Amino acid sequence: MSNPRESNFSQVFLIYCLDRMPDGSYVALNRFYKPVGLTSTDWVEYEQFPVRFKFKRALSAKQIAALSCHGDTAAERIYLYADGSVPTASAANWAVYASRLERLAGYKILHGGDN
Repeated sequence: MSNPRESNFSQVFLIYCLDRMPDGSYVALNRFYKPVGLTSTDWVEYEQFPVRFKFKRALSAKQIAALSCHGDTAAERIYLYADGSVPTASAANWAVYASRLERLAGYKILHGGDN
């Protein structure tokens, strides 16, 4: 039996980035690029997991930049934090991350069915 990988709770359960799928839906990914909460080390096809969602209205470049830890406007992958701004590394990092989550939490999403 293999030795299980060890990680921090935050690496598995905090949103690291939002990854846009070809159909315009998103998947919230953890630090291991797995859907949030998934601890598997196996390759994951995001489309096979019922964790996708669409924003009720497409995010504007300004909204994306406000969510992005880099201030990027690219909708394909939106990073909420980076290696240099890990939320659990400091109170200041946590405050910035929390403000991004607060903004994200205010957006309406569509879920269920085929999105």
